[in-house]
Amino acid sequence: MDLELRDRRALVFGSSSGLGRAIAAALKREGARVAVVSRSLDRARAALDEIGADVALRADLTVDGDGATAVAAAAAAFGGLDICVVNTGGGQPGPILSTDGADDAAYRSMLRPALEISRAAAPHVTADGVGRLVFLTSRSIVEASPDLALSSVFRSGVHAAARSLAIELAPQATVNVVVTGQFDTPALGRFESARAAAEGRTPDDVRHENIEAIPMRRLGTADELADVVTFLCSARAAYVTGTALRIDGGAVRGF
Repeated sequence: MDLELRDRRALVFGSSSGLGRAIAAALKREGARVAVVSRSLDRARAALDEIGADVALRADLTVDGDGATAVAAAAAAFGGLDICVVNTGGGQPGPILSTDGADDAAYRSMLRPALEISRAAAPHVTADGVGRLVFLTSRSIVEASPDLALSSVFRSGVHAAARSLAIELAPQATVNVVVTGQFDTPALGRFESARAAAEGRTPDDVRHENIEAIPMRRLGTADELADVVTFLCSARAAYVTGTALRIDGGAVRGF
């Protein structure tokens, strides 16, 4: 199947490691021109070299203006922008009552940069009528998770914004949300370690518990998620917009 991604101009945030890097690599394999972004320019350049990307950019999405600046830089380098994958950091884990004082940091990590990037990218992805805007979120937007209460608050805001954007940018661009489950990435390892320390357990115990809760009985791989995101960015998904697609091995039990 030809995804018709050759020479499409793509910007992938948070792409020096983990899920973002896998998405950038998958888009590049399909012939897209790809800009990778990291808080560290050295890490962005390393990712560029390793996956054969075209542009390396530095942006700290918790800093006002950095996301919009990265969008402008990628569009200038490519002469436009067709695809933008919004992949931000998370917030402090834990329930609402134990995360007092972490609200502003969580907002600045998850919701604020997603809004900033969307506004900056919108004129570019709507220019040629084939634009794609994809947001990575988490299962906390579809299922209550006390361990990720602030994530639920602010990533649900991203979901709401994406649904509005799907209407605002149609028919020139599609807008979709990817609800990520448990993937074998450094970010998951950090979360498991933090939870283990808070509960007096080992990270291996936490990982075993996580895997037991997944019907597929394993963690996902970054490439498995990247394949689905690449499809959403392709011509084959031209009639898919306004969706929240779960990629979680069946872990969310709701309808």
